[in-house]
Amino acid sequence: MSKIAVLITIFLFLSGCGRVADENKSSSLSTKSSGKLQLITVKKSRFVANNDIDGGHFQTIIRTLNKPISYKQIDLLEDSYHYSLVENGKIKDESIIRVQKTDNTVKSKILLLLDLSGSILEGGCGDSNSDSVCNQLINSSNDFIDNIIKSGNFEIAIYYFNSKKSIFALSPQTEFPTANLTILKNAVEQLTDPNFVNTYLKGYNSTNLYGAIEQSGEKICSWIGCENKNGFEIGSVVVFTDGRDEAGIVGKKEMLKSLKDQIQYYTIGIGKADNETLKEISGKDHHFEASEQNIQSAFTQTYEDILYNSSFYRINYCPATLDGAVKIKILFEDEDQKIKTFTEEEKITIDSNSDFRCDL
Repeated sequence: MSKIAVLITIFLFLSGCGRVADENKSSSLSTKSSGKLQLITVKKSRFVANNDIDGGHFQTIIRTLNKPISYKQIDLLEDSYHYSLVENGKIKDESIIRVQKTDNTVKSKILLLLDLSGSILEGGCGDSNSDSVCNQLINSSNDFIDNIIKSGNFEIAIYYFNSKKSIFALSPQTEFPTANLTILKNAVEQLTDPNFVNTYLKGYNSTNLYGAIEQSGEKICSWIGCENKNGFEIGSVVVFTDGRDEAGIVGKKEMLKSLKDQIQYYTIGIGKADNETLKEISGKDHHFEASEQNIQSAFTQTYEDILYNSSFYRINYCPATLDGAVKIKILFEDEDQKIKTFTEEEKITIDSNSDFRCDL
């Protein structure tokens, strides 16, 4: 066989022609955050019994990261046709899957990270100059907070950064995520207090952007437990900035390496922001640019994007295997967009003493 024929044979094998899937193929599918769709198990498989004798099915809840923008019109993640059940490394045609979108089942924690370096403050905060960047930031942040908290199961912490080595909570009450609108809005309104601005913000003119990104990921992970792959909480970082890293405290490569797969990053850039680096942080689909006169639109787009990406799906399934321990993977495949991903489940146990009757 020629070298070209060998290469074609290998390519067809790796492309996954047909319906056969083995453990090695499934394991090769990446769940890293690279702009591609991810499925994350947030509630492990459990048996849901029907009233009929031996009737029932298994159920798990997943969330998504990096949903394709095209799914905003027709959400293919709700279409059972695109799912397969991998049982002990194989897909069996007799297994059944049903999918339905579910309300926000899991608490979502957001860290709102605001650039409050000198260029943001120079137009004045809370004075008669209502078009200043700072005043727009105050109004846009308050609207963002209002919309997010009223839209679902969300909590927000608010931090700021400038030239300091560390990020700081905008108020002691926003050091940890909260759904209390009064606390969150009072924190933002502190930017209209000259004493607060002069004491904590004035004179810190440079921008420690990379250090702030690195620390924000550490904060979120301390709240949601990034090491727990089946955690019941999810995290997002929303970064607003008008500049680029000038402090040089943390290098760009170090910052990018610190990004967490379990966290969704959203970035808003205005003015002289380093938009290319911001896109590397969040991915181009989660980066929003705005003029200094229209910050509100960027915050509105971010809010809508967070809601779109905070999606949960209830997967109901009946395996074809009817006896013993079964290791389950739920596989999603969209051939048109060349998307293939999965979420890996723990083993489920089928009771060999009963006849398993699927109620789907």
